[in-house]
Parts: sequence; structure tokens; C-alpha cells
Amino acid sequence: MKATKKTILDGVLGEIRADMSVDEIIGLLSRIPYFDWVGIYLLEDDELILGPYRGPVTPHVRIPIDSGVCGRVARTGRASIVVDVSEDEDYLQCNESVKSEIAVPIKRADGILGVLDVDSNEPGAFNEVDRSFLEEVALIVSKLL
Repeated sequence: MKATKKTILDGVLGEIRADMSVDEIIGLLSRIPYFDWVGIYLLEDDELILGPYRGPVTPHVRIPIDSGVCGRVARTGRASIVVDVSEDEDYLQCNESVKSEIAVPIKRADGILGVLDVDSNEPGAFNEVDRSFLEEVALIVSKLL
């Protein structure tokens, strides 16, 4: 029997330990079959700076806060699920094979710290189950930054 998306994500969440580094958490997330690129962008002034990531090299090492899906998430403080990247005017292409993206804010009470970003080569790969999962991960990451 094929494991459900929620079962897979819950399993990964259960593997995250308090003594892990952000890089180790990104490594765990990269094992999820449809997470083809996983990374963290940290907010510094009005730019997002690439932190730990797994996947193909990205040209987007620094993203102005007024650009891209990650910039939108950093500005609004709200997660963004992009079902089809070709239809999102804010999308910054990292890799031609990427079809969908999800980005969630990493925040604490004092504001936005950055963005947890995931790309998939599958169209429509992400939904509310992924959003909820990544928001939990972002909360854990926020305590490590």
C-alpha cells in the first residue's frame, strides 16, 4: 500500500530533533520524494540571502524582497502555494524542470526571519497538507536561528 502524503510528512516531522542543525533539517526534507529543491532564505534588510539548501544550484543567492515568490512571502508573512510556476507573475526561474513551488515564512513574534522554500518538478505537487507541515518545520527552524 502506498503511503499517503500526510503519513510521509508526519514521518519526516517525527525525525526532526531539537539538537539538529538547520542544515540537517533541510537534508531530511530533501528526502521527501517530490521535494526536488529545498532551501532557506534569511531576511537581511530588504534582501533574502540563500542559506542551507539541497538540490540543483540556484542562481538566486540574493533576492530583493520585492521579487519572486519568496519575496512575496517575506513581505506578506503568508505562505504561498504555486500550483503552476508558469502562471505566477512573481516566479523567479531557478531550474527549467520546476513546475510548482511552496514557500512559507519563518517568523517569530518580533517579525519575519526568512522563508522556507520548496520546488517540485511535478505540477501541482503542493497543497494545504504541505503548507501545514512546512509551517510546523518553519516554527522549529525559527527557534534555531
